[in-house]
Amino acid sequence: MMADSPPAIILPVSVSNAIAKGQLQGPPAGPQTPQLSPPTDTPHPGWRTRLKDRGVSLTFSYVSESAATIHGGREGGAAYTQQLLASTTIDTGKAIGLDGGKFIATIIHRKGEDLTATRIGNLFEVQELFGGGQDLRPAELSYEQQLNGGRTALKLGLYHTGDDFATLPSGCQFQNFAFCPRPTTLFYNSGFSGFPIPRWGLRARQKIGKSLSLTVAAFEVNAFRAQTGAGWQLAPRFDSFVLPVELGWTSGQGANGLPGLLRVGGLIDTSDRADVRDDVHGDSYALSGLSPALRKERWSAWVMAEKMLVRFGPGDRGLSLFGTITRSDHHTARVPWFVSGGFVARGLWDRRPKDNFGLGLVHARVNPRIADRQRDQQSLGQAIDVQGTESSGELFYGWQATPALLLRTISTGRWPDAVVAGCTVKLIL
Repeated sequence: MMADSPPAIILPVSVSNAIAKGQLQGPPAGPQTPQLSPPTDTPHPGWRTRLKDRGVSLTFSYVSESAATIHGGREGGAAYTQQLLASTTIDTGKAIGLDGGKFIATIIHRKGEDLTATRIGNLFEVQELFGGGQDLRPAELSYEQQLNGGRTALKLGLYHTGDDFATLPSGCQFQNFAFCPRPTTLFYNSGFSGFPIPRWGLRARQKIGKSLSLTVAAFEVNAFRAQTGAGWQLAPRFDSFVLPVELGWTSGQGANGLPGLLRVGGLIDTSDRADVRDDVHGDSYALSGLSPALRKERWSAWVMAEKMLVRFGPGDRGLSLFGTITRSDHHTARVPWFVSGGFVARGLWDRRPKDNFGLGLVHARVNPRIADRQRDQQSLGQAIDVQGTESSGELFYGWQATPALLLRTISTGRWPDAVVAGCTVKLIL
């Protein structure tokens, strides 16, 4: 949602829930879906349980997000978007005796309309589920092998950069695309890929001591596959690459500890990219009439952390703080600065151990050099808005076994304030 539309300030309040006998963690409505697994508490084991005993786990899911402008925005209206997913995970140790191996195949179908683009005009999407081709397509075809007693892990195939980099556990507790599942700017500013648009890639992760890990990878850059109807174009393109690296540190991982996570990383994208303002002489291409200068590579970097401060019970029950900062190449990035933070409280009450509650805030700055170019375009009489910053907030309460309710108050630089109501439904089979 980085079109030349006016930036927005988004102050959402949402209530999100899952419907299940046990807690449903996925697939979260968003551009990235973590590894899925079917429920395991079936009282009468059937064919799926027998398959799982042989190393084959199947997951089927339905997720929908509906939203409507009930006041303000560019115009009134409603939008609905949905996702159907089928996924298979094969434990090669159980299936063929190859210990430490895992094969994943996932296919999805998305269909719907985006309220942000059609009715509101803000930057961060109200329905984070929207996108990813709006069609039937493979979302993952990968193999991972654990070595050295699990200290080394290699993964290759057709999957997503965001599976292994720049992610925090609390990300997809939120429904705003700014939070879920990782910093939005990495998608906007580089060839960083997320669910359900896979790239051919290879990743290696090495544990260093008890708490440190180093992850490096190489992925193709292939924006064509994101287009509707192009999801089955699986031929790789190795003319340019995204090369991410990340150092991870964990703490408090014991049964009664207060878990913490720190991730520091960066990437280089080797593809050519047009400068957002300059021509080949360093002048504004909007005024000179020349083509934009081509930059031979672009980069992004991130620092993110999450820490549980108070424990309410076993597992993930507790109050955790999180925060993220990203910085990207000012020559090519649409949003060179991005800051987010907040808290998530899981299992606050013993009687509701699966409920959660949280607050997230985010601030993003559109590249000032883009604003300079837009002012140059205005001086030539072009009808274009000058973009600045967008701030967003989301307050949610997740109540297990209740449909989702999402309320957002939105203000843009051009359009009147908008109030948006929405509903999210997630079903895992």
